[in-house]
Amino acid sequence: MSDSIKRRHFMAALGSLVAGASLAPSPARAATAPPRTPLSRAPGQLAPLYDVLVIGSGYGGAVMAARLAPGRSLAVLERGKEWSPDAFATGLVDTLAQFRTASAPLGLFDYRAGGTIDVLSGNGVGGTSLINSSVVLAPDRDIFGRWPQAIQNAYATGAMDAYEARVRTMLGADSVTEADALRKSWFHLSTTAARKRQGAPVQPRALPIAVNLRRYQGQPNAQGVWQAACTHCGDCVTGCRVGAKNSLDVNYLPLARSGGAQIFARIEVDWIERLPDGRWRVHYLARPDNGPAVAGSVVAASVILAAGSLGSTQILLRSQARGLALSPALGTRFSTNGDLLGLAYNTRVQTNVMGFGAAPAPFGLKRVGPTITSMADYRAAGTPVAQRYVIQDAAIPSALVDALRLAMPLAAPGGSDFPALQRIARDAAKRGTDGALNHSMVYLGIGHDSASGKVELDANGNARVLWPGISKEPFGQRMRAEMALHAQAFGGRYADSPRSSPLFGGAMTTVHPLGGCPMADRVEDGVVDADGRVFNPRGGGQTAQAVYPGLRVIDGAIAPASLGANPLLTIAALAERAAERFSQ
Repeated sequence: MSDSIKRRHFMAALGSLVAGASLAPSPARAATAPPRTPLSRAPGQLAPLYDVLVIGSGYGGAVMAARLAPGRSLAVLERGKEWSPDAFATGLVDTLAQFRTASAPLGLFDYRAGGTIDVLSGNGVGGTSLINSSVVLAPDRDIFGRWPQAIQNAYATGAMDAYEARVRTMLGADSVTEADALRKSWFHLSTTAARKRQGAPVQPRALPIAVNLRRYQGQPNAQGVWQAACTHCGDCVTGCRVGAKNSLDVNYLPLARSGGAQIFARIEVDWIERLPDGRWRVHYLARPDNGPAVAGSVVAASVILAAGSLGSTQILLRSQARGLALSPALGTRFSTNGDLLGLAYNTRVQTNVMGFGAAPAPFGLKRVGPTITSMADYRAAGTPVAQRYVIQDAAIPSALVDALRLAMPLAAPGGSDFPALQRIARDAAKRGTDGALNHSMVYLGIGHDSASGKVELDANGNARVLWPGISKEPFGQRMRAEMALHAQAFGGRYADSPRSSPLFGGAMTTVHPLGGCPMADRVEDGVVDADGRVFNPRGGGQTAQAVYPGLRVIDGAIAPASLGANPLLTIAALAERAAERFSQ
């Protein structure tokens, strides 16, 4: 697929980036941040041998690096570059320029357009934490039936609670309160309360998010990284320019560096091989600041794959093609985590969902808030797991506001009363904040799919997802119907993400890819065991489940099923557990 076609699909799925009374005036801009001390080193400083190599710097890799670095020679290899807050995009053109392609491999947004599923993830030091909504939400404790018995027991007995608490502390999880007076939160919680009065099994809830809402006011955080407080600008998912987001480059990764880890950006791992002495050789492509990419390799006693669902699966598929024996389950159980994007368009109520970024708020715009702050929780006790889901509110990042002003009347056609038509006309003229778009609400639904997707390599050796039946999964129909009822509560019209329409290819979009290297108790059913250790199908008998010494996968790829919640807390907590058990 050409870069230009991918860009059109990306534009059609703009909502994927959102993944999404009187108010106080917009807060002042954050104080100018001092230059950050770089976390990463130049590729040329990579040593030939390490005790541990961590491939990827997202929630799995950052946690493992932070916990394992003391007392070991450890390196983190990240394919993307290191981003400073002022390098994030401020407009649509700049945002598209940060779209990762074959000709621009260091782009921030890794958007993989597929036939039926598109996948969005982050590319840089900190992984997807750079562009996500930072929601720190725990899954239900009874959804782990397809996981290894040890993981089921850990959740059922409360053993995972301590790991989750550790993650919440490290990420500085906090919640928006009524005192923050965010209109979009009020809107979403109001429609949720209305649905509850109508008999829906739902609870309105504020969400914990990894954002510095108020703790640090232009000062160093616990890891010595300067942070400003959130300005409620709504631009979390295009990169926080004010330095308020608690992405991994301000907590776990600085902790890893202070513990002795060497962090390398611009190094993309291709494949791995096991050496005769049991160590591992990692083959990579390094992209220096100047000059062409350079192929190389590095050896380690232990390798931890933490490159994300598609990234880690891709590396193992390439390695399998070169002779590494792996489970037949490699590439299976891919899940979108039940992601669904929708929008309540042109309601009677102003919602303040239009982001304004690090610049002063235009047109006297009231503060928007972090991208996601509240949810409608349909996970009531007694509800079958497959029927549980949440619907979260979302802001529109400033880079996409003008494009969506013009696009949404086409995406949500239909009859309107005169005030609604007036609001559409104001958007066409790009007048202020009283148009149709700022009377809308973006929804991110998260539920449970069947995890029936398959990851394989295309002709160029890159991971792609195959799932012909994804559009028929019942979670989508269930959430669309409920989102439409939310929209109707204030006279709005429901619209799907444009990318899911037949005009733009009819593809689902996920910002929470899971699976590909699923956990299991047996090599026949999974790629890794409960500790993330990679099974060796040639190493055991009928009952023994042999693993490769020194090879692990610790990221979203190991999830064998959807979580029904934003996955960052689960991934990081599993990494905390795996790190604790690393030497056992």
